[in-house]
Amino acid sequence: MNTNTEFYENCNQYFMALRKTGKKDDSFEDEYYYTMPTISGNN
Repeated sequence: MNTNTEFYENCNQYFMALRKTGKKDDSFEDEYYYTMPTISGNN
């Protein structure tokens, strides 16, 4: 598994855990969606 795929999967697990507990991490989520096109190779 490459690093980008692992990062993406870890982020999804983190977001699911937040949703289950009713919490938010807006700062991380903003940063995640801002950088996602770059790390996925889709600029």
